Amino acid sequence: MQISPDERPERSASTSASGKWIILAIGLCILAGLVYFVLMPDTLQKPVEIQPEILAIEEPKLITHPASAPVEDIPQQPEPIEQPLILPTLDDSDIEARLRLNSLTPAGTLEKWFHTDHLIRRSITLIDGLSRGVLLQKMINAPSPKGKFIATKKEGKLWVDPVNYQRYNYLTDTLNAIDSNKLVELFHQFRPLLEQAYGELGYPPEDLDNAIIAALDQILSTPIPVTPVALTQESVHYQYADSRLEALPPIQKQLLRMGPEHTQKIQKKASELRASLLNRKRG
Repeated sequence: MQISPDERPERSASTSASGKWIILAIGLCILAGLVYFVLMPDTLQKPVEIQPEILAIEEPKLITHPASAPVEDIPQQPEPIEQPLILPTLDDSDIEARLRLNSLTPAGTLEKWFHTDHLIRRSITLIDGLSRGVLLQKMINAPSPKGKFIATKKEGKLWVDPVNYQRYNYLTDTLNAIDSNKLVELFHQFRPLLEQAYGELGYPPEDLDNAIIAALDQILSTPIPVTPVALTQESVHYQYADSRLEALPPIQKQLLRMGPEHTQKIQKKASELRASLLNRKRG
């Protein structure tokens, strides 16, 4: 599958109406850090040998005890041997990629957030768009938040109703449920195919890491308003009354729509993933 030029992201795009891309920007960046702990054994003191005192007493009668049954060693379970992954071709990678995606969350349903075909190519195209702050709706099949966006009117002005934020709980919950260690492993196992798909877009394959970092930076640079967010409605769609907020890239405006608490949690995850990627590159 080749992504047509019409589906390639432009630097200026309209605002998306749903927040389903945020978790996948992070989920697809496919990176996280591993923490190593060194356990130091306790120091054992050498036992002190004490010589018994010899007493002049009669030799005691020998008392015999029944022999103790020999202690049998408990057999240890052999550690499972992990079979190395034999990568399929990019054209035949959908089945294996879906299986690996399902292992990232306890519920094992992450594959439902993606189209069934050309999974890796679509994911890379989505990352390419997110690196520019653009949302490509055709590349993903994630569920939309339930209910409609609600604005409240007070003192003649429109404001974002905080009740909207709970509509995005499932996105943040799914993000936090992702196993970061498996995410790192998955990225490195599939790196050759991911870079191949990135190269098909016309970029140097080795620049994939930079695209992922750029996508994470879009999330990390999103401002978090400390006051209620005002809106305007010049058409059927709402816009941010603050021109600085309205001028933000679509990915950042969608984060604003999700609310400060969700945005901060997602930014924390993005920061961890970014640090892990850079540490791996230095190593």
